[in-house]
Amino acid sequence: MGRGTVKGLFAAIAAGLLAVPLVSTAPSISAEEETPEVLAPGEGRDETFYYCIACHNTALIRRSGFTRQQWDELMDWMTERHGMNPLEGELRETIVNYLAQAYPPRRQRGPAFTNPFASN
Repeated sequence: MGRGTVKGLFAAIAAGLLAVPLVSTAPSISAEEETPEVLAPGEGRDETFYYCIACHNTALIRRSGFTRQQWDELMDWMTERHGMNPLEGELRETIVNYLAQAYPPRRQRGPAFTNPFASN
């Protein structure tokens, strides 16, 4: 997947996540109530929490799921498109590793859709 395609993918994901209201059975968490413990446990949780909440709440993180490469590319996209402070070195490694471990891509539920009109 080319770099432009990845950027387009993240732009579409971000736009979709921001446009869709949250519908959840989980209790909502206000900004004042957010603590690192709202994120999945793991090494790098505190670093991720405090770096990321400077720009957005944890709901965006908690409802996302990406590969390690996608999380890593997302850091560049947020820097380029949204003015995030560049995340580099050991801190970047810690945060990207945490996100990839704690919020990997989600599996589809149920059987995959098959087009009944397509010839096999």
